[in-house]
Amino acid sequence: MPTQRNQHAIVIGGSIAGLLAARVLSEQFERVTIVDRDQLPLTADPRRGVPQSVQPHVLYAKGYRILEELFPGIGETLTAAGAIPFDWARDFLFFQAGKWTPRTEAPTDLKSFTCTRPLLESVIRQWVSKLANVEFLQQRKVIGLLGDRSFIQGIRFQEGSLSAQLVVDASGRSSQLPKWLEAFGLTPPRSTVVDPGLGYATRRYRIPLKNQPDGKILLVSQEPPDQPRLGYLAQVEADQWIATLGGYGQDYPPNDHEGFLRFAQSLDDPAFYQAIVESEPLSEVQCHRATVNRLYHYEAVQMPKGLIAIGDSVCALCPIYGQGMTVSALSALVLRRWLEQSKTSQDFQKQLARNNAFPWSLATGFDSKFPTTKGAIAPNRIGKLFQAYADRLIICAQKDVNVHLEFLQMAHMLKSPSVLLSPRLVMKALVGS
Repeated sequence: MPTQRNQHAIVIGGSIAGLLAARVLSEQFERVTIVDRDQLPLTADPRRGVPQSVQPHVLYAKGYRILEELFPGIGETLTAAGAIPFDWARDFLFFQAGKWTPRTEAPTDLKSFTCTRPLLESVIRQWVSKLANVEFLQQRKVIGLLGDRSFIQGIRFQEGSLSAQLVVDASGRSSQLPKWLEAFGLTPPRSTVVDPGLGYATRRYRIPLKNQPDGKILLVSQEPPDQPRLGYLAQVEADQWIATLGGYGQDYPPNDHEGFLRFAQSLDDPAFYQAIVESEPLSEVQCHRATVNRLYHYEAVQMPKGLIAIGDSVCALCPIYGQGMTVSALSALVLRRWLEQSKTSQDFQKQLARNNAFPWSLATGFDSKFPTTKGAIAPNRIGKLFQAYADRLIICAQKDVNVHLEFLQMAHMLKSPSVLLSPRLVMKALVGS
């Protein structure tokens, strides 16, 4: 790829992956255009192109650090907009395997914010819109690509076309890129799909102070293979709480008031139910079931020059694990390194595949523990040994806050999974904490 600031780049999709990609592209291209089929809201409102935006979203500590790297001071903007600063080691209440995990007394560096997806996206969009060489082209549906099987030169609309030296597909789960590649006579990427049959339902509440949890996020976790239900409760802006129920294997939570409460009452711990049963509902129950894990293997097919794919267009994860926005942030850093290296589109997709490998294995590995999961990935012998070892460590983490912190560092992508194989943790797993 050329690195001179005299080129035009197009990003298809104005969600978080596309916005972060545009921020990185602005460093290398004279002009960057974000194309979106929606009229992008000026405020923190949900939009049609992101139907899951009313559901809970959370930014991991690694994702927030990348945001601060790309937009220094964005944390202050988030706070001013109503987002709530959050310490994962102190403010996260996690019920797993029959017990609550311990929390630290002292502050840690596992910092992030809890807020709604529309608020976070609108703040990022505000920062991107301040970049002098980035423009938004709204209410335009991309119907194809300009160019040929060797080199992509832009995009096509129903009303016309737009040329560029680089096209980035960040259109998410609805990406049409495999079909567009096939139209050029190229082999589309194969896909791996792991479908846990998860559906969830979300409602906003105002919770009286006396009923609020002693934390800012509460999770009563599912437990494979026999407990498919979960409850997630998060404080957000405007003195509201997002309450989400989920069920694996098509054990979907109801969307009526009484059914929602009954489902909440069936969780392994009553904390979620006790928080909402006397609270004021502020919305209807809104359901979402587009939760399959889907990975397109672009790294294994021929990609034309001038074209790459990023974000959920490549690796869409079951959203219950909250990895999506952080994976998009990590992908932006992969894009930055690739632009500096001036390598091929195929090189980018290979680098991105390595970046996505850990979050993909984490989500699909856990989902595959449910017998109802379609396309479940069976672990090999080494994988089974590691799972058994990790289960022992989880028991230790429920007693030992330092073990819990190691898990958090790994889950938040701040440390490699190899941290769990340190001699100290191996000894604790073998003999107990």
